[in-house]
Amino acid sequence: MMQCDTPMYDDFVGEFVATHAQPGSAPVVGLARKFCASWPRPAVRADTECAGVGRAGSEHGGSEHTDSEHTDSEHTDSEFAAPEHTGSDDAGPEPADPDEAGTVRVGVMDSSFNPPHYCHGAYMECLAIMELMPAGGARGQQARVLGIDAFLLLLGSENADKPLRGSSLEQRMRMVDMLATTVVQDTTADTWHLWKSRAQFDASNLHNMAIGMVNSPRFVDKCKAVSDVVRREWDAQRPPHERGPAPRVLSYFAMGWDTLIRVFDAKYYADYPRELDAFFRGGGRIAYSRRVGFPDADVDAFFARPETAPYLQYIFELKLPKRVKHICSSNVRVAVRDSTQSVRDIPPRILEFVNNYQLYRNE
Repeated sequence: MMQCDTPMYDDFVGEFVATHAQPGSAPVVGLARKFCASWPRPAVRADTECAGVGRAGSEHGGSEHTDSEHTDSEHTDSEFAAPEHTGSDDAGPEPADPDEAGTVRVGVMDSSFNPPHYCHGAYMECLAIMELMPAGGARGQQARVLGIDAFLLLLGSENADKPLRGSSLEQRMRMVDMLATTVVQDTTADTWHLWKSRAQFDASNLHNMAIGMVNSPRFVDKCKAVSDVVRREWDAQRPPHERGPAPRVLSYFAMGWDTLIRVFDAKYYADYPRELDAFFRGGGRIAYSRRVGFPDADVDAFFARPETAPYLQYIFELKLPKRVKHICSSNVRVAVRDSTQSVRDIPPRILEFVNNYQLYRNE
């Protein structure tokens, strides 16, 4: 499927912005498309149940999207494991999240996607198949595969630091769809993929993908909105014979080093550090990739700071392959403008879309 077959998202984006991207709006995730009909529940047979055609809303990404407007009352902040911030250097987290029934792990890539590129896809594949180590070797924990159950690509309706430029939200939503299609449906081994065989891909739950929008730039709000929509969708997929409370949701937000630093920056919080506590207490987790060439000593110093040290078991380092680690959206935009080889850093369907709409020509 090339870009001409990608659904239109004008109605979805227009309604989401008009309804939820207004001052005072509660944190909300709107689902635009589910590539697996049972999302967030992993399908038993990826080849039959997750053919990449399950959609929330109309056939063309219309306005009947799913919103996470209501918090599940069965889950309160007190149920989650992150410690209250005490300011003490010896404050430490409780044991790492166990593999237990009633827990749903969601890999989240939220971005401005201007445009999406192979590194965004690699973040998802790293979360799916790689063994990850807690930051700073927290309490001697071993590296492990996180066991992500479902994946979610989220386009932000606003960014805490970046104004909207270069492409519209509707265009970006279509490109997010193309990125998800590349991850979910392009299952022929390629140079950018991290998985080594179709069997490894099928076992990874990468097919269990959804895309949508979120209306807040703050991670504490995004975490709440993701938890709400996952519980809502999980309950909607609940078999008649299944009983029990809504699941606990752990949201693993994939991000670069600069974004990780912003998570711990007090200027993004109205009540710091209590809102930072709320992020981890509400199931927020971080999977980061360090900046190319960033010294180990600086990384160690950051994680030794009293405001970060209590949360090391909830922060994981992603080892992105060198072939994608250098990619960033700003460089791609310049490459499009100058017609350089870096345009190969985005999937062909996205490049075709960018060229057809003459995006980023004035960067």
